Amino acid sequence: MTTDNKLTRPPIVAVMGHIDHGKTSLLDKIRSTNIWKKEAGGITQHIGAYQAKFIEKDGKVKLITFIDTPGHAAFINMRACGAKATDMVVLVVSAVEGIMPQTKECLKHIKKTDLPFIVAMNKMDLENASPDKVKGQLVELGYTPEEYGGQIAVIPVSAKTGKGIDELMEMILINAEVLELEANPEACFEAVIIESRLDKNRGPVASLIIKNGTLKIGDLVYSEDILCKVKALTDCNGLSLKEAGPSVPVEVLGFEKVPAVSSLVLSTKTECLINNKEHKVLLESTEENPKLKVILKADVKGTLEALENSFNDDVIVISAGIGAVTDNDVFLAEASKAQIFAFNVSSSKHIAQIAEGAKVRVFESRIIYEIIEDIQNQVLRLLEPTIDETVLGEGLIKAEFKIDKVRISGVQCVKGEINKGDLIHLKRDGKIIKDTKVEGIHQGKDIVDKLKSGNDCGMTFKPYIDFKIGDDIIAYKN
Repeated sequence: MTTDNKLTRPPIVAVMGHIDHGKTSLLDKIRSTNIWKKEAGGITQHIGAYQAKFIEKDGKVKLITFIDTPGHAAFINMRACGAKATDMVVLVVSAVEGIMPQTKECLKHIKKTDLPFIVAMNKMDLENASPDKVKGQLVELGYTPEEYGGQIAVIPVSAKTGKGIDELMEMILINAEVLELEANPEACFEAVIIESRLDKNRGPVASLIIKNGTLKIGDLVYSEDILCKVKALTDCNGLSLKEAGPSVPVEVLGFEKVPAVSSLVLSTKTECLINNKEHKVLLESTEENPKLKVILKADVKGTLEALENSFNDDVIVISAGIGAVTDNDVFLAEASKAQIFAFNVSSSKHIAQIAEGAKVRVFESRIIYEIIEDIQNQVLRLLEPTIDETVLGEGLIKAEFKIDKVRISGVQCVKGEINKGDLIHLKRDGKIIKDTKVEGIHQGKDIVDKLKSGNDCGMTFKPYIDFKIGDDIIAYKN
């Protein structure tokens, strides 16, 4: 125990890494072999974090709190919020694949938040493991391993066999000693929400990491302007608690509404309002400033907020909610000309029929990156409509004729060739004005099927377009 009622507290560790590099397997291995308490039958409860024990050589028992932070690139904004609760990071890197783009994103975040980190070089049990490759990649990125004279600890591990996990735990505790982590159980209460959801039976539920003070049943606390009178406290093993102190992950029942992930939980409402999030003002989509309108649905609030935070100003989130897609979602999408994206929730056949009738697109996936990738691709097509097209030919409208009151454009092909039936963009001042098709091509008295570069023709379009002399036409295929 230290002065001013402060105690040395367990380190809070976020485990990050590329989605396929074994982060979850490593956490599961640590959990199964080092869990602090086990309920009868070994049943554990996922609350976004858990405490593991490690017995040192002198017999002392030390605790480490692990935050099970999603390892996907889509959660980079969620990680940034989670930095409030994190003391250090374990970065999981496959000894087979090495550093991947999502690994680099983790490293950027670690650098931005100035968090100490340890590299857990996983999959060392595989024959094609190449630890030297990983270390070399780290050096190239400016992170020199200890054995090369640097300060980055690189620990070889195997989530499959458990080899190296003790060494990893030891290194975490060594880093914790250097950080001199302390907290006061008697101080004003402070915690960070790492997960929240609406439970259909129990109401709003939130998982917290306690940073300071002690939380007891019956306490009044606030998250932003949301009151919570603590009705129940549950640890990661599903065991009921009467109170919980610093570095302890706990699930809390008693919030009036579902609080936001990453928001602080404090003992006074005034402090919470000061820390209230700034809300993003979204601009309406215009012809000059096109935006993609979306409605988001997800299984839990943490994932929902991670999705929302993954988009830039080119995406307007009309609505976001937890649970399956409803008829109200479809009606709102129809009215606002939005698409619905649903993560890890399914739509009923009835809803699918309503959506089909309303011509509302519903995109469902259990892989969050598929949703983000689909939205990003659509944004690219909004900003650059021709991005997926192959240009067949280009022409310039140089004249206009009328035959039997039909307007005919005098077109010179300046590049490639233009064929009867081709899809056409009509461009004016560099902007696409309208899309149509080539109806007919006339050269003198002859009707031809194509116009090659350098040649002129009379050309008609269907559907009709109000062309002008000087307009460009672009023949393309998707």
